Amino acid sequence: MGGQPPQTGSASPGFPFAGAACTLPRTPFTARARILAGTTFKGKTMAAIGGSDTFLLFSDVHFNPFADPSLVPALAAADVSQWKTILASSSQTGYPAYGSDSNYVLFESTLDDMAGRAGDVDLILYPGDILGHNFGANYVALTGDSSQAGYESFVLKTVQFFVQEVDSRFPDATVLVADGNCDTDAVPNGIGARPGDAYLASTAPVIAQAFFNNDADRAAFTAGYSQAGYYVLEPDGPTGLKYLVLNSNLWISEYDDPTAGAMEMAWFASELADSARDFQKVWVLGHIPPGTAASGVVSSYAQTGQIAYQGNMEDTFNNAFVSLELAYSSTIAATFAGHTHSDDFRLLTAMDGSDASELVRIAPGISLFLGGNPGYQIYSYDAQTFALQDETTYVLDVGASKPAWSLEYDYAASYGVGLATPQEWQAAYLAVLANPASQTTYLSALNQGADNQTAVTAAVAPIYLMTPGLTTPASFNAVGAVLAG
Repeated sequence: MGGQPPQTGSASPGFPFAGAACTLPRTPFTARARILAGTTFKGKTMAAIGGSDTFLLFSDVHFNPFADPSLVPALAAADVSQWKTILASSSQTGYPAYGSDSNYVLFESTLDDMAGRAGDVDLILYPGDILGHNFGANYVALTGDSSQAGYESFVLKTVQFFVQEVDSRFPDATVLVADGNCDTDAVPNGIGARPGDAYLASTAPVIAQAFFNNDADRAAFTAGYSQAGYYVLEPDGPTGLKYLVLNSNLWISEYDDPTAGAMEMAWFASELADSARDFQKVWVLGHIPPGTAASGVVSSYAQTGQIAYQGNMEDTFNNAFVSLELAYSSTIAATFAGHTHSDDFRLLTAMDGSDASELVRIAPGISLFLGGNPGYQIYSYDAQTFALQDETTYVLDVGASKPAWSLEYDYAASYGVGLATPQEWQAAYLAVLANPASQTTYLSALNQGADNQTAVTAAVAPIYLMTPGLTTPASFNAVGAVLAG
């Protein structure tokens, strides 16, 4: 779940740079960026050095079993083994409209296309949000059942159906799942599962049995996820890649227990320290990305004329997360998030004169709730160093007369660099800021090419362009004040 859809800015005050490639004012970050702009990067991507492997990244399905209200009583009464037959009997045979969550047709279409293009992957990353928005309210309204037991049963069956369908296409893949802010059996379901929630305990064995291929991995997943929604996995032991899967919902401002978030942040720091000591590489997966919610900033700007940071995470937790990512940048090989439903990234860069840098890749969503098209990504990475190499993004243009899944873009072909090194990350971001073609690719990808009111216009493009590189309140607000005049 994200905040608001990207805004068109039709009633917004003009920017000094509106309609042109964004040029940021002088800050420590852009001072280094100007130096980098004149540098010839001679380093090769890791693809030239070692063997490659691939994995699949998709997020924010927000499956909506209530899309056809006439089927809900049958779904509530039936065992989950009957859900596919019931859902397939719907008279609704088309894709949902923009602004809606994923119905059965969209969910099945997504899985079929992913399996057709990447059916042999042995790893899938899912940054969260299995359940649809307003899940509890829809359940009560369409079943007439206000009992917690009935609701928890329906939530569990929805998760079981999601897991069953993914596993049927990818039976041999390990699927790493992060808890999304809609993934809870609490009402309303907007801040994710709390430590000790029944949702975590009930869904853990379902996910463990289907998505992990041996008892050791199932036990490691269950031990952490069932208690607090975060866990560590080392499929190849302490010398192989470590996966740290976060419950980053504990770090959002809407969450009312900072102690739980502080405990998770301490756990995150400890795990990173252990890996650094052992020279072990880490991939990080969570739902909520660091930095600002650009769409929220745009909405506020239209009302106030001010460009002010609106964090996805609470500021203290955001700053702590960014600091840890940078402190362990030589340990963390990749970081992934979801939540915004946008194909996006965050480039974390140290402001202390060091060379520390970290890239957070944000997955496009499948749900149409925020107005973008569905999308997913296939990544390549170096099997020896675990550095990312390239990614291709596939989208479904739901607004087309004959919607069909197709390639949206290839990262290296579009930006002229790969994903392996900080120099490449900086070069790609500089291209987004200064190269019209790269800028068009980036801005279009934010809603996966949807030709509707969520498309980013020139009037507000500078806000979206500054967002990836300014990931703390202080850095964002300093540049925002200059841009807003």
